[in-house]
Amino acid sequence: MITTILTNNISFGIWETFSTIFIILFILSLCIYLYRISKYKKNKNLKYALTSLSILLFLHLIFFPFIYTLMLKNNPNSFEFKTSIHDNEKEITLNEWANDSKTLPSKITNLEYIKLSNSTILNKKLKELSQLTFTENHIIHSDINFNIPGRDFMATIYIFNKEGILKDKLHKSGGQTELDSTKFGSVINQQINYLKNELQYYKIRKKQLDRNNFWTYPKLLPYSISSIFTGNMSPITPMLIYFIQFIIL
Repeated sequence: MITTILTNNISFGIWETFSTIFIILFILSLCIYLYRISKYKKNKNLKYALTSLSILLFLHLIFFPFIYTLMLKNNPNSFEFKTSIHDNEKEITLNEWANDSKTLPSKITNLEYIKLSNSTILNKKLKELSQLTFTENHIIHSDINFNIPGRDFMATIYIFNKEGILKDKLHKSGGQTELDSTKFGSVINQQINYLKNELQYYKIRKKQLDRNNFWTYPKLLPYSISSIFTGNMSPITPMLIYFIQFIIL
């Protein structure tokens, strides 16, 4: 459930989701560790200090930043940031968006062309392409390797043009039986659909960025930690939860 909330409400993409979960789990593990060692007899004199520290870290590094991020997702104007911080973070996110998305249309177009120009072999199984296969415009070769870490097998499909220049490389993982029955056209369609979904995600992301909805938990965390002391981040209107965090600290 936590993963679903993070994916849908806090992070834009896979990397943001991974980094968000990793940071939260790391901090949560530290909090649990401090709480557990507070129960040891040898730490009897530090029991309340360690317990309080574990609770403080949880609230200050996980709970409040998480809530603030959700609030910013719902209303990007719920907090005010120093102009330099806001503009720099937005520019960084826009650059990441541009770098990640600009090649997607050409990749989709190239794969659509490969699919169209190799329609006669789309139903061939990957194992049938282990030998060089020559079509009107391409040379196709499939290689299946064993003992890939974390996977049983990995099929790699190399697509060359007539001059022998590598134009694309596709991957498909799975068991040997699955890969033996997988068709060339199926791998291409999966990759095209994946890239189209990625492109759609970036279009949605761009709309969010245009309305200043670019904050994620990892980006917000440093400012949430220091906001009480520096004024880098403050609510537009008085908030009870922000006041509670101030009182706790």
